[in-house]
Amino acid sequence: MVSAELLNAVKSKLGLPSRPRVDLTGLNQIYAAYSGHIPNDNIQKRIWLSGNKSQPVTGGEPAEFFENWLEHGTGGTCFPTNGALCSLLCAIGFDARRILGSVMMEGIEHERNHGTVLVRIADIEYLVDAQLAAFSALPLIVGRFAKTGGGIHDVQAVPRGEEFDVQWYPGSNRQVPMITRLDLKPGPVDHSVFMAQYALSALRDRKRSPFNEAIFIGRHFPDRILNLGRLTRTEISCDNVVSKREITLAERAQILVDEFGISAEIVQTIPPDEEATTKSTI
Repeated sequence: MVSAELLNAVKSKLGLPSRPRVDLTGLNQIYAAYSGHIPNDNIQKRIWLSGNKSQPVTGGEPAEFFENWLEHGTGGTCFPTNGALCSLLCAIGFDARRILGSVMMEGIEHERNHGTVLVRIADIEYLVDAQLAAFSALPLIVGRFAKTGGGIHDVQAVPRGEEFDVQWYPGSNRQVPMITRLDLKPGPVDHSVFMAQYALSALRDRKRSPFNEAIFIGRHFPDRILNLGRLTRTEISCDNVVSKREITLAERAQILVDEFGISAEIVQTIPPDEEATTKSTI
């Protein structure tokens, strides 16, 4: 549950009006602000994984997620960040629901490994996925191709029978799209399912997530995308030019603070990266 006080603080930091419009224009305004301000990262999750794990994995509760973002600038992986987005939209007055999908990533279990958000407006379902950070809602109409508008943040919905292959470009891979497969027939799930799937993604004996072994963070700005994975800084320009450079641990810490807006306090608690067993594409 997100309190009125916390909701107002979140809207203020996102640069939203106190009473956003509850229509497609308002949805796009909120989603664009969320896309551009809240990073996709596993910082809180990595800190939790290196601890005693006596409490549920950090950031899954929407209030906790937003409190961490307000204080430390951290975001989350798909279940916490999309769960928080869904709670925000519901609190504002939208018909928003959590649903499960499958990211078709090599080396991990596919089934129901992704949590995302649907919003119904005038009998049309719109996908607003915080991890994809597309800035514009994507209409999902059975049998119809759709896209969010081109450019480096473009996301496309390709019909697959009554399902959709949502195509997007992760990290520095700008040639071969990643696919998130969505089947809308099972319908929405509740917050407890998101929490259970998030907990499952943190299990060491399961290949449910590529975000358990090392720090990964990405942020979509209107005119560029900035990613940091292990000791590589990657930037994608507005004309889709990829620039990469290797960095030191000290440089990584400074980039997290200066370029991503993560608090120095939380950066100091990030555990060392582990040896890679899965391939991340953030």
